[in-house]
Amino acid sequence: MKYLKNSVKNMIDFFAGTSAYLRDVLLMHGFMLFVLLPLLASSTRFILKQGKINYLSYDTLPIIFAKHPGVLIALIIVLVAIVICVFFEFTFLLLSIFFIKKRQSISLTNLLRGTLLQLKKIRFSTILFFLFYFFLVLPLSGLGFNSDLLAKIKIPAFIMDFIFANRVTIIALVALSYLLFFYLSIRLIFALPEMILRDVPFRQAVKESWRSTKNHFFRILGQFIVIGGSILLFFIFSTTVILSAQAIIETTFPNYALASAVIGMTLLQFILLLNIVFSTVGIFYITIDYMDDEGFLPDLPQWFFDQPKQQKKEWTALKVSGFAFVAVIFGIGVGTYNTEFLSKPSVTEPLTLSHRGVDANNGVQNTLPALVKTSLEHPNYIEMDVQETKDKQFVVMHDFNLKKLTGVDKRPNQLTLAELTKLTAKENGMEAKVCSFDEYLAKAKELKQKLLIEIKTTPQDSPDLVDHFIDKYRSIILSEKHIIQTLTFNTATELKEKEPDFYVGYILPFNIVGPPVSNVDFFTMEYTTLNQNFISAAHNDGKKVYAWTINDEDTMTRMMFYGVDGIVTDELKLLNETIKTDLDELIYSDKLIHFVIGIG
Repeated sequence: MKYLKNSVKNMIDFFAGTSAYLRDVLLMHGFMLFVLLPLLASSTRFILKQGKINYLSYDTLPIIFAKHPGVLIALIIVLVAIVICVFFEFTFLLLSIFFIKKRQSISLTNLLRGTLLQLKKIRFSTILFFLFYFFLVLPLSGLGFNSDLLAKIKIPAFIMDFIFANRVTIIALVALSYLLFFYLSIRLIFALPEMILRDVPFRQAVKESWRSTKNHFFRILGQFIVIGGSILLFFIFSTTVILSAQAIIETTFPNYALASAVIGMTLLQFILLLNIVFSTVGIFYITIDYMDDEGFLPDLPQWFFDQPKQQKKEWTALKVSGFAFVAVIFGIGVGTYNTEFLSKPSVTEPLTLSHRGVDANNGVQNTLPALVKTSLEHPNYIEMDVQETKDKQFVVMHDFNLKKLTGVDKRPNQLTLAELTKLTAKENGMEAKVCSFDEYLAKAKELKQKLLIEIKTTPQDSPDLVDHFIDKYRSIILSEKHIIQTLTFNTATELKEKEPDFYVGYILPFNIVGPPVSNVDFFTMEYTTLNQNFISAAHNDGKKVYAWTINDEDTMTRMMFYGVDGIVTDELKLLNETIKTDLDELIYSDKLIHFVIGIG
C-alpha cells in the first residue's frame, strides 16, 4: 500500500512538473528531427553514392565488406556517430531532469556544456553497455525513452506472425526472453545514470544498480505501471474527447465541420506533443526520483558552480512582441497545414493483390486449385512465388523448406522439377499438387488472370538465374502483362537493367531511411513501418508503393488514406468490400483517427 501511495504521489509530481521539461525535450526532439536525422541520412546516401551502391540492404552488405572498404569504414563512422548522438540525447535529458529534481534552474548553454563534459568520459565499456541496454534490453522490454534516432527500430508484423504461427517452442522462448530482458531492464536501470551523474566506473555502476534494485523490483515496476498507465489513459481520454466532439459537431452542425476539425487536429497535435514529453522523460523521472528517495542521488556537479551566475532575464515589450509574432506565424502555418490535410481527397483506390494466390484460406497456397478459386474474386493481380529447382527450372513455392507443406525436409533447390511436382502440399484442410511455374502461367493465361511474380532467391541459385528467367519467360510475361518483384535488391535491379520492359518491384521489410535510389518501378513495403512520408517520397521519384500483408478493414482503409497504389492481402473478399464501402469521401472524424494512428 505504501508503494502504491508513493507511486500515485510521484505520478502527481511528474505531471505537475511537465512545464519544466518542455523546453529541453522539445529542443532535443527538434534538433534530432530537423537537423541531425536529415544530416545522417544525407551522409549515408552520399557515402553509398561514392561507392556506386544504390541501397543499403542485407544483400549489398557482403559486397560492401568485400569490395568497398572505404564505404564500410565511413558507414561504421556514421553508426558510431548515431550511438554517440543517442548517448548525448540520453545524457542531456537525464541532466535536465536531475536539475529539475534538485530545484535548480540551469541555462541551456550550461546544460549543453555539462552534457559535452560527460561525452569526454565515454569509454569503450560504456558504449558496449549502452548498445546492449538501448538496442536490446529496452526495445524488447517495452521500457525506454522516445529517441527519434531509434524510433523506426521495431519488430515488423511478418516476424511476429512467423513467431506465433503454431510454433509453441518459439513462442515459449520469445516469452521467456521477453521476461528476462524486462527483468534486466529494471535491475540495470541505474547503471547508466550512476555512470553519468556520479562518475562511477562501468563495473561498479552495474554492481550497484543490481544491489540497489535487489529488493525493490516490484516497487520500480509499480512506478512504471502507474506513470506509464497514466500517460496512456491521458492520451486515450483526451483523444477520445476530441474525436467524439468532432463527430457530434459533424452530425449537429455540419457547416462548421471543417473548422472544428482543424481545431481538433491542432489540439491532437498538442496532445501528441505532450505525449512525447511525458513518455520521453518518464524513465528519467522514475530513475532520478528513486535515486533521491534512496539517498544516492549525487550533489550538484562542480562544473555547475564554475559557471558565472546569469542574471534573470526580464520579459521586455520587445520580447513579448517577438514571441507573439512567432506564435502567430507558427499558428498560421499549423492551421494551413491542417486545413490542407483535412481538405484533400480522402482515399485512393488501390490495386488488389491476393497473397500467395489464396483468399480467406480457400485452398493451398501457390497451387492451381487455389488460383482458380481466387481468380473468381477478380483481383487485379494474384501474388505468387517461384524458386529455382535443382535442374535450373522454376517451381511455384514460397517456403525455403518443403517440410511444412509437403512433409519433405528438403529445400526446393535440392530436388528436380519432376521430383517436386510429384509432391502433394497440404494446408487449410485441403491438398493439391505442387506445380511448375509453366503450369501456373498456363492456367493464369486461361483464366485471363494477371500475376505478381515474386522471385525468391537463395545462395544456391545458379549465377545466370536472371538471364535464364528472362530468356524463358520474357514473351509470356510481357504479353499477359504480369509484373515481377523480389526481396533481393540486386536481382530486382538486374531484371530491370536486362529487360527494361518488365515492370519490376523491390520488397522492403523495413522503412528506415526511406525509398532506395533504384531503377525499379515500385516498392512493396511491410505495412507496420509504412507511412505517408515514404509514399510521398516514392511517388515524387515516380515509383508506386504496394503494402503487404494487410488483413483487416481498418488498416486497409488507413493504407488507402495514405495513398498506397496496391494492397497485398490474404482476405481478398474483405479488401474488395472495403474498397466499395470506404472509397467514398471520409468524414473528418475518420481523417483525424487516421492522423492519430499514422503519425510519423
